[in-house]
Amino acid sequence: MDDIPVMLARQPILTADGKVFGYEVLYRGIRVDAAAATVATAQTARVLCEALGNLGLERIVGSARLFVNFDQDLLESDYPLVLPPGQGVVEILETVAPTPRVFETLDSLRERGIGIASDDFLFQPNAVAFLSHVDYVKVDVIAAADELESYAQALQAYKVPLIAEKVETHEQFMACQAMGFSFFQGYFFSRPEPMRARSLDPAQIGVVALIAQLQNPNSEAAELAETMGTDLALTYSILRLANSAAFCRQRTIGSIADAVVLLGHDVIRQWASLLLLRRLGNHKSPELHLLALVRGRMCQALGAEQAGPGLNELFTVGLLSVLDALLDCSMESLVNDLPLTPSLREALCGNGLSKLGQILRRAIAYERGDWPALGSLTVAEQRNAMMVYCEVTQFAHSTLGALG
Repeated sequence: MDDIPVMLARQPILTADGKVFGYEVLYRGIRVDAAAATVATAQTARVLCEALGNLGLERIVGSARLFVNFDQDLLESDYPLVLPPGQGVVEILETVAPTPRVFETLDSLRERGIGIASDDFLFQPNAVAFLSHVDYVKVDVIAAADELESYAQALQAYKVPLIAEKVETHEQFMACQAMGFSFFQGYFFSRPEPMRARSLDPAQIGVVALIAQLQNPNSEAAELAETMGTDLALTYSILRLANSAAFCRQRTIGSIADAVVLLGHDVIRQWASLLLLRRLGNHKSPELHLLALVRGRMCQALGAEQAGPGLNELFTVGLLSVLDALLDCSMESLVNDLPLTPSLREALCGNGLSKLGQILRRAIAYERGDWPALGSLTVAEQRNAMMVYCEVTQFAHSTLGALG
């Protein structure tokens, strides 16, 4: 992969109760002239396959299903066969024609246990021809807005699970659920649910204050242990996590100070922050807690080379950027009640002019695969961003798995 930089991100596909069913992998490969499009498609696919192999599938999607887009050229090649049986899902783009070679590929994939999904489905001849060969149908709720209910009703006859794509609000989620969709893709889960305005209670303010306090870059092991020691439930959870089977240790860790020394400040801070966020939003999808941790580390990765915000402030702004969704309040009303620095307040409220705000916006662009909004990165920065992204998603999956 040294000669062709690639960046990977993923978008969750959730069940109605907020559990992860799968992830669609979003990727940016090489850029070439249109005249070399066929070569570019093959090279990008090769790089994606190498990335999945070299980085390890579990670092990207864990045990969830892996959805990947394939166009006409790729479906008439052998590239889809590299996807893992029982976990991989090929998404047929709406531009794919139902040729004999494509049907042959689909039949071979299904025999191997690889799933097939029709992407951006519309009731057009090409798409309808694939309905007897697919395991899932994905419908873009924005593109099909005027006909969404009639689409859902008509597709019920094919007895194929429906996936609603681009679900960005809780109102869209509820409407799609009522129409019979089984799975939901989009960032509705990271937005506040509409409800009457309310203020934070002292316990919630205390939790956020503790999260901010934990990010002090000058804390020594004893000071970090003392800070956590003010919350007995947090101390217990950290020690239980440190000694769990998921993180095989050669000896028992008996104190927070020991955990900091053996595991490192950063690991303990991230564990503590994740545990505290779960406390704030224990009724929310676990994917939201994972998103907070990933966003914090991506802010660090994308802002590390810039003068200004320190690494801990970068982590904090990413971590706290989901507070509005966790607490179902507007961010503007939340920050007024919280002990945060002016720069953090501005960035969290969407001030994209500040350095901190710009970095947060770029981290969000990365996680959504919005590569143009991410802006230009050097090859080294691209590789670093991708490695950090994969490492922290694996870390977050392992941590959440150990917590149960």
